[in-house]
Amino acid sequence: MKPRSSLQIQKSVIFALVLREARARVGDTRLGALWMLLEPLVHLLLFSLLFALIRGRTVSGVEYPVFILVGLAPFLLYRNTALRLMDSLRENRSLFGYKQIKPLDTYIARVIVETCIAVTVYTMLLFGFAWAGFDMSIKSPLQWVANLLLGLMFALGLGMLLALITHALPSIKIVIRMAFFPLYFISGVLVPASYLPQAMMPLLLLNPFLHILELIRAEVLPHYTPVDGVSETYVISFTLILLFLSLGAYRARRMHLISTKNG
Repeated sequence: MKPRSSLQIQKSVIFALVLREARARVGDTRLGALWMLLEPLVHLLLFSLLFALIRGRTVSGVEYPVFILVGLAPFLLYRNTALRLMDSLRENRSLFGYKQIKPLDTYIARVIVETCIAVTVYTMLLFGFAWAGFDMSIKSPLQWVANLLLGLMFALGLGMLLALITHALPSIKIVIRMAFFPLYFISGVLVPASYLPQAMMPLLLLNPFLHILELIRAEVLPHYTPVDGVSETYVISFTLILLFLSLGAYRARRMHLISTKNG
């Protein structure tokens, strides 16, 4: 048998992990696959109904369901990616007995699976909205994709850091999960950032999710203007620092992650 390079081995490992993660994510029944579509639909219907009762059917010149879908879909992708990476060490620790499999491989596999799921669900919703008569055109497709990928890199760095923190302190996982709930409100998922309390805006602008969602909406919605202070440079800088810290901490503790049963 021809010997394989380390890169070929890692590609095979990641491919096998992707198949394993996809099966675990979808489940052995159709209900698992159905829930991936139902989750964003439940969010959309619930918040659209509440917003219609309070403020009307449109916001920033577009129908509210379109507005919330543009921000909700990437937010769910980033949230799910970060939380799935946080649980990766515990759920895959039995695999680390194989020397070819490293914790970083499980991180990459989970990012790939979550991205594929999000793209599939968003595409289905996109065609469904278009069929229902909503305008689903994208103003700047290339910049929109670039901002989505930037947010995904941020979620990768955040998830890796959370995985390392919860590996050392497993008891704070519930606190981290609960912390994502208020992010719906302070990240502009449900309403434009300009609707948030202006007196708190300097503090709210410390949140990278707010910047990412504002930038994404500005590239999709034709008449949407991000709130003052939103900066792509801030997100890039924050993401690079986060990746540097998470990768540095991972390298320093990689043997400990493999040799213990924590996480």
